[in-house]
Amino acid sequence: MWAIGSLIVVLVGPVVTALWMAPVAAAAAAQAARSWRRTSGNHRPASQPAFAAAAVVVLGAAFGVAALIGAALVAAVGAAAWATVIATREEGDSASGSDVVLTLVCAFLPAVAAVGPVILRSNGLVAALVVMTYALVYDAGSWVIGSGSRHRWIGPLAGMACIGSITLGVGSVFPQFKGDSAWQLGVLAAVLAPLGPVAASLLVGDRRAPMPGIRRLDSLVLLGPIWAIAATRLGV
Repeated sequence: MWAIGSLIVVLVGPVVTALWMAPVAAAAAAQAARSWRRTSGNHRPASQPAFAAAAVVVLGAAFGVAALIGAALVAAVGAAAWATVIATREEGDSASGSDVVLTLVCAFLPAVAAVGPVILRSNGLVAALVVMTYALVYDAGSWVIGSGSRHRWIGPLAGMACIGSITLGVGSVFPQFKGDSAWQLGVLAAVLAPLGPVAASLLVGDRRAPMPGIRRLDSLVLLGPIWAIAATRLGV
């Protein structure tokens, strides 16, 4: 359902893509914040500001880079102020600024993952469709092959192979990929996709907590923004 829906919304347009991705990013942000509160440590990021900030950033990306920057600034200031109020109410004079910072981190990491396909879609269809396909086939290959293996590296390797198979057709099907840009971006995707879940794991306080939102986006954490920048620079 997630894979089919993601491809359909990319085909429809940037606003629909943002409306599809924003709730997932917001849920992932809130889940990350709550996971820290489940631990025995002193970190207490606020889930509500993280949820709202992530949604605002992703929705802003539907209207281009300038709107994304504006939305990110508004979201950061608003979430920081809201998280400060919550921390002061819960902890009084002992409220820690680190909780506010962690709230922003919980908000912006999932948002950045979701922003890549959205901002690419605001500039055209092909690049957004390709990066979303890369993320989805990586997830599918990694899960299908890796879930039945005793070796943890088998899943990521299978996902990378799936990206390679998609790259074989990208350059020949889409004229936007000129020269060897398809292979450059394909290799970049194969490197970044397996690193995304590693980066996403750093966002989680209690790794035993349910994280469906983060699991939907983790392969895009690095792939989404970095691939988008690289594709734009290569003129795709």
